[in-house]
Amino acid sequence: MISGGLLKRVATRLEQSTSVDALGQKVDTWTASGTFRCDLREQSANEGAYADGVAVIRNVELRARWQSVENIGLTEADRVSVRNRTLKINAIRNLEEADRVAVIDCTEVD
Repeated sequence: MISGGLLKRVATRLEQSTSVDALGQKVDTWTASGTFRCDLREQSANEGAYADGVAVIRNVELRARWQSVENIGLTEADRVSVRNRTLKINAIRNLEEADRVAVIDCTEVD
């Protein structure tokens, strides 16, 4: 079980647009489509090559109630916004398959 006192942050689900452009490619826009309370835990930060330069890559773990995450339909294809930080979801785990705690592994690139 996760203690309610740890759920200090409000996370917003960002869902990718389903519209396509003239070439049939998905439009790169994200729409807020639900919120849930979570605990934000920094895991690591590394500087490394990213795209055409150097960037700081941070690994973050969010913990939330499983039912809250399931109710808004959060998937690995979505993004999460917490404290003005946009995080890419790498994995969503159901801790011990108990349907109580969702552990969301994320990456932020600065």
